[in-house]
Amino acid sequence: MDRDVLIWSGLALVAAMVATPALLAGGFPLLPLFFAGVALAGAAHSGSRALVIGVALRLLSGGAVRTAVVVLGALMLIQLLPIELALLMAGDVLAYVEILAAVSLIAANTRVREVRRAVGRRLDRWRRTATARVRRRGSRSVRPVRPRSPPSADDDPAGAWAFA
Repeated sequence: MDRDVLIWSGLALVAAMVATPALLAGGFPLLPLFFAGVALAGAAHSGSRALVIGVALRLLSGGAVRTAVVVLGALMLIQLLPIELALLMAGDVLAYVEILAAVSLIAANTRVREVRRAVGRRLDRWRRTATARVRRRGSRSVRPVRPRSPPSADDDPAGAWAFA
């Protein structure tokens, strides 16, 4: 048995082993069985072996492999596109919210000044009114408090004896 025949027989055995679980489960694994058939044909006939190797070398030449790698990389990176778009939109929304917050703070500061002035005017008016009322009340004469002597116990009617 030649070395090439041994390699092709090993490839056919590996492909058959890959197809076995699917066959036992009731399925029909088309690709592993195809590879097993091609490997058996390569093991049995040297012309088939040369044909398979020639087609594989042409398919796996530098340009085709490079194109396949680029396409596979693009397919992997396209999965990140929604995330990149979401981050881009989040950045735009964040900038919009930041500008909105700055404008709102400026407007609030203007409103606070006006409210502070209005409250100050009302407090001044209330303070003037309250001061005027206190001055009017303060203009009356207040009687001085005279010290009194404590009442004597004889004058207290509750202190007498009561008989019934």
